[in-house]
Amino acid sequence: MPDPSPMAPPTPAPSFAARWPWLLGTLAGLAVLLTIGDPGITSDEPIDVKVGRNYLSLAGSLIDQVGSRGLGSVRQANLDAFFADNAQHPPLGRWLVGLASVVFEPIEGLLGGADPMSVHPARVAPMLAFAVLVGLITREAGRRFGPPAGIVAGVSLVLMPRVFAHAHFATLDTILALCWTLALLAAARAIEGTRPVLALAIAGAFWGLALLTKIHAWLLPPLVLGYALLRLPIRKAIPGAILWGLVGLLVFLVGWPWLWNDSADRLVRFLSTSVDRQPIRVLYFGRVVEDVALPWHYPWVYFALTVPVGLHLLGLLGLIRGLRQPRTDPFPALLASSILLFLVLFSTRAPVYDGERLFLLTFPSWAILIGLGFQGLWDRFGERRWLRGLLIALVVSQGGGVVRMHPYQLSYYNLLIGGLPGAERLGMELTYWGDTLAPPLLAEVQHLVPQGEAVAIAPTFHHLYPTALLNAGLFEKEIRLLPEQGLDESRWLLVFRRSAYWSPAIEDALTRGEPVLEQSRAGVWLSRLYRFDAPDPAFVPDNREDSFRTN
Repeated sequence: MPDPSPMAPPTPAPSFAARWPWLLGTLAGLAVLLTIGDPGITSDEPIDVKVGRNYLSLAGSLIDQVGSRGLGSVRQANLDAFFADNAQHPPLGRWLVGLASVVFEPIEGLLGGADPMSVHPARVAPMLAFAVLVGLITREAGRRFGPPAGIVAGVSLVLMPRVFAHAHFATLDTILALCWTLALLAAARAIEGTRPVLALAIAGAFWGLALLTKIHAWLLPPLVLGYALLRLPIRKAIPGAILWGLVGLLVFLVGWPWLWNDSADRLVRFLSTSVDRQPIRVLYFGRVVEDVALPWHYPWVYFALTVPVGLHLLGLLGLIRGLRQPRTDPFPALLASSILLFLVLFSTRAPVYDGERLFLLTFPSWAILIGLGFQGLWDRFGERRWLRGLLIALVVSQGGGVVRMHPYQLSYYNLLIGGLPGAERLGMELTYWGDTLAPPLLAEVQHLVPQGEAVAIAPTFHHLYPTALLNAGLFEKEIRLLPEQGLDESRWLLVFRRSAYWSPAIEDALTRGEPVLEQSRAGVWLSRLYRFDAPDPAFVPDNREDSFRTN
């Protein structure tokens, strides 16, 4: 039976276009919301929340100043002070995180519990972004390739363990994935429309929002220009792309008043932040390497190893199917190019670390190609329901990693490397930045550590981090959480397995101390509590899939 052309799909029913994508997005958001407090607070979250809340507080002060003294009372010095807290990133993502932290702070007890920096309520922002992203991907894939493609594209995002995990954290990555994808799809739709020049001018605003989120958005113009030249005559492609760029830059400048003074110098400083900073150490195949010196294949390996294998197979089928007739519909080639752009970029000397995090925005494009691959098989199987049933079962089975690893999906590796045990044997990073220091683990720490004692946290990447972990129970017992430098004044050490940042003192402590508590997955320990003067017999961990152990 000939393979139906992926470029001429059946027109989706109005009910699908209007209802199913956003229903699926809502369910995805609920899946995150119901588990929003399960992973531990990560080291970046307190920073992003603090900056976001400062933005809101300073904005209130400026609004009061304008209300009492007029618009002319706002000096550039005031605006500079407003954004001086952190100019490494544009303000939109952190503003949204801070807004969520303030708005949902009254119900933070329902969102994972109260914490000193209100990180848990701030997680509502990426949760909502993820819900919108899943709905957007579902609608786009369904509109272009058919309802089965749309549903599987949206579902595949939820079934990618690390993508699902990042949606829980009050950081910029999921928000950037939404803004980047929205800008890319809006530009593509504009170019394909009946009035592309005007539509591109409107779509430029979405690029501006992506620019206001993170530096990655500066890589979008070559994709948009190339797609415009491919689909439009030059007399429309060039003016349309120029208007798109001008509108995006205008939104960017208006939305970030820090750039209003010394604009050129500050823009250069901002664009250099990705390279002009302290390198980050990465454990990669048993070696600790600085991010700028990682082998070229690092992003390719992490892209390959952090998505379930079955979804990868569907994505490859979708890629092949989409590239078969690029002149008929080059949209799949645009998606592939957006993925390739970042994998190639991070194969150079551009800093890359934290596994897939810095190119997380590529996975929505991959999800659409996964949907296209599913649609191709769905059409080929025709009325053979048992084959279609097997195909659905294949997709559902890909969710095993999300379930098995919960809430530590950032420790997920697929079967290509032998899962988490295989990653441990080959010397890969086993955890993110503190997500395995989860509330249940801290509750056990609270139970084991006597009142008034101190617990050192390692590794400690930022001085705010131990404070952010202090929950009500630890506070009531007057248990102090210290950075790793406080190990000398503590007989307890709580460590997570980011071994590239274990100092010699920490490594020595791990050989001297007695592990009395641990959290593990697939027989691999991810975080432990050590005691240094305990007379009890040494703790021997078992091989259960998920274990808390005390002696």
